[in-house]
Amino acid sequence: MNDAPAGVEIISATMAETRDHARTRDKRRFLRDLYHAHWNDLCRYLAATFGAGPPEPEDAAQAAFAKFAALDDPQSISNPRAYLYTAARHFVIDELRRNERRKAYRRDLDRQIHPQALSESSPEHVLMERERFALFAAALERMPAARRRMILLNRFEGLTCEEIGRRFGLTGAAVQKQIARALAQCMREIDAAIEGRRE
Repeated sequence: MNDAPAGVEIISATMAETRDHARTRDKRRFLRDLYHAHWNDLCRYLAATFGAGPPEPEDAAQAAFAKFAALDDPQSISNPRAYLYTAARHFVIDELRRNERRKAYRRDLDRQIHPQALSESSPEHVLMERERFALFAAALERMPAARRRMILLNRFEGLTCEEIGRRFGLTGAAVQKQIARALAQCMREIDAAIEGRRE
């Protein structure tokens, strides 16, 4: 008699596993069919609308399918095609914005590190610019790891202060202050090193 509840629990667990397995199998089949039905058209649409990249159309399509597959119940979406196209468009637009921010930050960083006109290409100027960049890299290496990571994420990866803040559990304003202080420290170290060599 004591074994009856255990037997019922085993049967219930087995039935639940069977249902889960069936749902997983159905979801995989659904996603596979969706992939075959829309992948090529989605990639063509992205290439025609946004060009060859970056981001590449295949990367945007992959991101859209991954987002769709991550839904709790993708089969409940009434128009999967519209969902995929919208998700892919948003991915491309976000990446384009991020690339623009990266370019702007790099230009800003170049102006901070290389105050002289970049058109000058004498060997002395090239050597000086390399020296300034090496000093900047060395100053970054001496920083605490978290602050260095914030600068790299912001200036080279193109993440906003708010995006970085979410990763570090900080507000966007706090991240902005950290980055400003870090860049100011780098500039002071570069200037001091250059002045020290001139003396």
